[in-house]
Parts: sequence; structure tokens; C-alpha cells
Amino acid sequence: MGIKPKFRRCPIFIDCATKRVTNCMLQITVSFFRIWQSAIRPLKTVHLLALFSLMTGNLAYAGANQIKNVIPIQKPDLILFYDGNVMSMEGPYGRPSIEEVLPVSTSTLAELLASEARVSVEREISLTLNKNETLADLLKRANFTSSELYQVADVASQKINVRKLGIGKNFVIGFDNNDTPIAVKTNQSDKFDYFIFKNNYGSWQGLQAIRPIDREFVHGAGIIDGTLYEAALEANVPLSTLDNFMRVMGFSVDFQRQLRQGDAFEVVYEKTTDRTTDKTLSVGKVHYVGMVLSGKKVGYYRHENNDGTIGWYDQAGKSAVRTLMRTPVNGARLSSSYGMRKHPISGYNKLHKGVDFSVPTGTPILAAGSGQIEIAGWKGNYGRYIRIRHNNTYQTAYAHMSGIAKGVYAGAQVEQGQVIGYVGSTGRSTGPHLHYEILVNRRQVNPMTINLPTGKNLLETERGRFQGVVNKLNTYIQNNESTNYVGVTLN
Repeated sequence: MGIKPKFRRCPIFIDCATKRVTNCMLQITVSFFRIWQSAIRPLKTVHLLALFSLMTGNLAYAGANQIKNVIPIQKPDLILFYDGNVMSMEGPYGRPSIEEVLPVSTSTLAELLASEARVSVEREISLTLNKNETLADLLKRANFTSSELYQVADVASQKINVRKLGIGKNFVIGFDNNDTPIAVKTNQSDKFDYFIFKNNYGSWQGLQAIRPIDREFVHGAGIIDGTLYEAALEANVPLSTLDNFMRVMGFSVDFQRQLRQGDAFEVVYEKTTDRTTDKTLSVGKVHYVGMVLSGKKVGYYRHENNDGTIGWYDQAGKSAVRTLMRTPVNGARLSSSYGMRKHPISGYNKLHKGVDFSVPTGTPILAAGSGQIEIAGWKGNYGRYIRIRHNNTYQTAYAHMSGIAKGVYAGAQVEQGQVIGYVGSTGRSTGPHLHYEILVNRRQVNPMTINLPTGKNLLETERGRFQGVVNKLNTYIQNNESTNYVGVTLN
């Protein structure tokens, strides 16, 4: 029977292990001391009690293994246990509008530069750019020195293309009390003026200013005793406004057959005026059109949809737009209707498969609807001819044109109301007129009697904003001193 040997640990091994344990304990102690100094020691008693209760609460939950589906308590953020006040923070401000940054332009140099640059202008003159004259040439006429010419031109080129200044462009020159030129003002665009001036440090600098533009509604209305054109002129309605009026109402009204003496019209359009010069900048943007035809009221409001498209709707939200326009030319007189007639050239009775509108040569012809050009060119007795396919059902044709508009060719896409050509008398024709056809499934029909489908009606999501437009315009019409015919009766 052998003797089992006894092993003894080496003293050196024991010392090493003890040393490692000691070092580890020392590191733990140092770490705990650091935590005590940085986090626990500064805490108040009430905070320590709260931390202790949370810890004991978590231990109690950890020991309750028999409890199922317990929602864990969120670990507290240590920052909440420090002294201090809870503060809210606001996000960055939005980008300021241009109106908040730039000053408003004035009618004189002196007024703006006195308030914005503390520069005193004693005298002003107005100079106009002549033919074959540069900006430097104009400034020489105002006695600018050679060095100042290039300094002013350099500052001006930052906002204006000085190489493409138009003949007749106006510049206002300002002088100090020594009659030395120290400032220049010119029109940068429809929205901005540009001021160039010599500052108090002797260098030239530029300053943009917003032109003060006033926008207002203008109401025009009248009784039609002769023609709509005459009634509009009597009511001082601009021709551009009348053109827009007829384009919108042309979808629903046959101006040749439906107008009667005693009918009424009204239109609300926008007028923009430059406050510094009292000059009218633009008119014609129409916001409301209305008519009374044999006692029947028709009215449409302009509305910009959320997707940026412009629609015309009555108060019920029904669109004014039809698939096709009945009269694709403005100011026309219906000279020949659809149906059997004696041909003016051959003398034989023949079916006239369209309608003729008598208008002067060169009058623009509009696309009756959006679609693709199928034919654009010469077509026998039709002369210069265009045919447009709008969808699988509808086509329109236009004949005897004097010319075809630029960019209109077979395969091109056109939009409703776009100019596609000009009235003429080409082909077999006795005088300037437009021959117009509507084809349904490739067969000509009467453009004046066909029941055309409407465009897209107002979406329900747009109803609230649209009603705000209606209320605003109706309030304006009711408060206007002019006679009201349609708007106030649509409520």
C-alpha cells in the first residue's frame, strides 16, 4: 500500500496571490472613493433617502420571482439629484423674412440714406441712360472722378448686370453740400431698389431696399346694353382683366348666343401700385368673375390649391373648367354655325362640320384643352391646320390659320388656354376667320351644343381655405360702393 504524497503551496505563490487580491481591493476602494467625492457626497440627505428607497424598491422587485409581467422602473438620471433649477430650452429661431432684414425704399435718396446710413444728401438729379452709353458714361455726366467711376460700377455689378443696362434706365444721383456726387439710386427689379453711396469712412457700398408695393382689390361691374366689350370699357375694366374674365367664363357661357340686353357682369381683380411713385404696376389678376344671364346667376372664385394649382369654383365647389373650351378665340363673332349650309365658294349645299368665328387676322388662337398635337401644318382646303388629341374620346381641330405658334408641332404637348396659332384665311376661305371642330370618337359634333364634362371639383380637404376666400371676396363686394349684381346674391 503506497503512501499518498502531500503537496504544500509554495509560500511564494501565496504571497503573489495575496498581493493581487490586495491590489484589486485597493482599486475598488479608490474607485468607490472617487464616486463618493463626485456623485454621492454632494447629495443632500433627502436625495440619499430617495436613492436608497429606489434601490431597495428595485431589490424587492428583483426578489419577487413569482410575480410576472412587472413593468421595470426606469433608472433615474443622476443629474436630477444635483442642486439647481429645471430650465426649458427653445429651439433655433426660423430664418427671418426679407422684409425683416431690408429697409423699405423711399422716393428720394436723401430720405433713405439719412435714416439708414447717416449720409446727408443735399441735391438730387435724375439721369437716363442713352443709346450706346455705359454706366461709366452716365456717371461722367454727373462729374464722378475716374477712380469713383470704377468703384461705383464695381458695387453696382454686385446686384445689377451693368453690361446689359437697357436704354432709358433711370439713375438718381445725390450730391453733398459741396456739390460732390456721393450717392446713386436705381431700380434693381420690380421688388427692389439699389442704393450706392459713399459712407462716412470714404468707401463706396451698396444697400438693397424693398419697393413698397400696395395690392388692392378693384371691383368692376356693369349692365350689358350692347356688347360685353363695350360694357367693360364703360366700367373701366382693363383689357387684360377682360381677357382673363372671358377665359374663365368661356367654359360656361357662349358669348355669341347667350348674351342678352340687360344681362350683367362683374369682376374683382387685383391692382398693384408702387407707393413711392403712385404708379400702377400691374392689373389683370382676376379673383372673382360673375354674370347674370337672363336672370340666371353664374359666379366663380379663384382658389390656389395645396398642390399649387389654380382652380375656379362656384360656392358649392364645382369647377368652372370644362374638358374643352367652346370658343377658343377671344372677341369673336360666330359667322357660320354647324349644320347644312350653302358653301360660299362652291355654291353647293354641304354639311358644315364645325363653326366659324370671324375675327381679325393675327388674333391668337387658344388650345381648347390640354393634349398632344397630332397634326400641325398644311392640310388641303383647310390651309394651315392643327388637330389636338385630348384623350381617347375628344379631339379638336383649327383651320385657315395665318401661322402656327412657336413650339407647336406634331407630338408636342399643349396646355388648355395656350396660344397655338393665329387667325388667317389660308386654304379654301373667303376671309379671315377660325374654323373650329370638336370630334367625339373621331366624328365631328356641334361645338355649341355638346354637353362637355367638367374639370376636377374642389377637394373636401380644401373646403375650409376656399370658404375663407369666398367670405373675403363677398365682404369686399358688399362693402364696395359700386353697384353689385352677382356676388351679393350668391350668399
